[in-house]
Amino acid sequence: MNLLSLILAVLATLASTEDAKADGGKSVTAGSNISLRYDGEQNGRYRNVSVMKQGKLVRRMELSERSYSRFEYDLDPATSPDGRYVLVSDVESGEVGMPDGRGSPHERQYCGFIDTRSGCLFARQTGQFCGGHFNDAGAWVSPALSDLTLSEGRPTAEDYASGRLSPSDAPDGSLDNLLRCDPPGPGNRDHYRKLIDAGTFEVTPLQREAL
Repeated sequence: MNLLSLILAVLATLASTEDAKADGGKSVTAGSNISLRYDGEQNGRYRNVSVMKQGKLVRRMELSERSYSRFEYDLDPATSPDGRYVLVSDVESGEVGMPDGRGSPHERQYCGFIDTRSGCLFARQTGQFCGGHFNDAGAWVSPALSDLTLSEGRPTAEDYASGRLSPSDAPDGSLDNLLRCDPPGPGNRDHYRKLIDAGTFEVTPLQREAL
């Protein structure tokens, strides 16, 4: 087992342990033997979501208390025809400054795709994009984007190293997510090294050794 596989195996074990300790929450079954379980309820939304396929945990995502995002329960999550991708929604809540200096509550819905092979969350967007659907070819079609091929649009180490993306408390802004979306290898190791040297992400000793 290489070091990246070891990292992901440890992450999966920890996630599975935390998933077992979580409260009952709410579950929904999507197509292709995919299920989502939400827990950590806060004002009708959820801090955590576990994605499972054929009864096995693919990934558990836990949002920190400081995150402005919370996952939104979906009665009928969209899944790709081949069962590889499932749509997950979250809502960011905050305040918008008014001219008189007061803050006005504001919310914005986002959605993104989970790859049920790797657990990568990618193509997180907002607006009309979230009202789309999968076509028979497995592409995501929406008023905002006529045809998104899901093999594209994943975050990469180069995106973060170049400054095109920055770490965040959003569901797709963590090092865990990046490792799932763009596994370290000969083609991106220099970019990962740049991220480590710059302190872009908090890195565990095991992750540092692998990268």
